[in-house]
Amino acid sequence: MNTLHSFLFLIFILLSLTGCTKLLYLSQLGWHQSSITFHSVPVQEVLENEWTDPEAKEKIHLIQEVKRYGEEKLGLKVTQSYSKYFEVKGPVLHVLTASEKDHLRLYHWNFPITGKVTYKSFFTKEGALKEKRFLEGRDYDTFVQQAGAYSTLGWLKDPIFSSMLQYEEATIANLILHEMTHASIYFKGQTDLNEQIATFIGNQGAIHFLTEKYGSGSKEVIEAIHAQEDDLIFSRWIDQACERLSNFYSKEISKDEKIKGREEIFHSLKEEFKKISFKTENTTHFERRDLNNAVLLAYRQYFHRLGDFQRLYEYFENDLRRVVDFLKEIRTSGEEPKPYLERWMKEKKISVPASLQ
Repeated sequence: MNTLHSFLFLIFILLSLTGCTKLLYLSQLGWHQSSITFHSVPVQEVLENEWTDPEAKEKIHLIQEVKRYGEEKLGLKVTQSYSKYFEVKGPVLHVLTASEKDHLRLYHWNFPITGKVTYKSFFTKEGALKEKRFLEGRDYDTFVQQAGAYSTLGWLKDPIFSSMLQYEEATIANLILHEMTHASIYFKGQTDLNEQIATFIGNQGAIHFLTEKYGSGSKEVIEAIHAQEDDLIFSRWIDQACERLSNFYSKEISKDEKIKGREEIFHSLKEEFKKISFKTENTTHFERRDLNNAVLLAYRQYFHRLGDFQRLYEYFENDLRRVVDFLKEIRTSGEEPKPYLERWMKEKKISVPASLQ
């Protein structure tokens, strides 16, 4: 069965398992994904095309190197992803997050295979905005952001999107390893944990890969280290910001008072954020955001307590392959990942991440 037919068969199964309210959404996803699959071309054709920009060719080769590194050195799942290329205009996906206005509580959607998911992806901006208006009509905070890549969790051959080639080497390595992690280690219904694991492995794996390729003192490695350091700083800030809001929302006051009072906190948080010194420009997009609960929680999903995963990495003597193998063991155990990790870390006398409690 070829890739296109395999995907259409998968969509048929998904539609048979879900309710009518999700049928249109999943069928639209299937249509767009099948179009991407059908119109993707073999990477080799792009590399052999004399009209392809030389820099683009170099970055395609880089992506292939990162993929091999992730599979051979880190033990990430071997797939046929990144063997094809797709020319995209604009962002690959539009991702919607929503939250209650008087609680830091994400809205979630339930789907077959992935389970509970706290964001919803759309191939069109119109689709995301329509859902955004629907949720705002039900009094939710919303946030729509753009994504330059995604993972089909190993079900399909994810292509190299042309939008990936605009990034520098450090970002490309991080991005590819992040998405490969999703295909290798995915806990159903655990959106936050999945994203935090992928963020950590993407960050640390990029440093390892670039060090091996360019040397420890190279600008590429320094950029990757700075990106990781900035993420750790941002992680601490976003956790403190959410804790401050949670404390405010826990007060015994009316919902209207909470919604009115939070605006002062949002303003204060933005002013505090401007005073933080970062080494990269990775957080400039956040500084421009108008804050609400959905914005803060969307970012927190990726960056919550990243320093705790650093402790796990250090326990395994800075061997990222061992971290990956350990997380895969949890996945195959069938146990709930957070209680498993909490119990294991207590046994090893490692401080238990608050994110797992």
